[in-house]
Amino acid sequence: MMIGIAAGLLVMVIEFAVIPEKRDDFVAISAAQVEAVRAREGNQGFDVLVDPSRPDVVVYVERWETAAQQEAFFQWWMAQGLADKLRPFVTAAPKIATYTSATD
Repeated sequence: MMIGIAAGLLVMVIEFAVIPEKRDDFVAISAAQVEAVRAREGNQGFDVLVDPSRPDVVVYVERWETAAQQEAFFQWWMAQGLADKLRPFVTAAPKIATYTSATD
């Protein structure tokens, strides 16, 4: 997923379009994983965010020491079946923005 990203700090902002009536279910499944994600090697932060004025959106903000560590996490996430568990609540492919430090 992160091919071509240089080593170093990686921040990902992932916006999910969700069924408004199912947002709480999506958040509950996601929130149940927060501590496990934060405990993964290289994770510097993982937050599940909602905008009270947009009930059809959930955002993940991930911070990783390296792209390789984020990729290892992503493979773990998929192996746990979490994408499959969340899919019924999503209405479109997620929008993913990837950032690296501009000042290192």
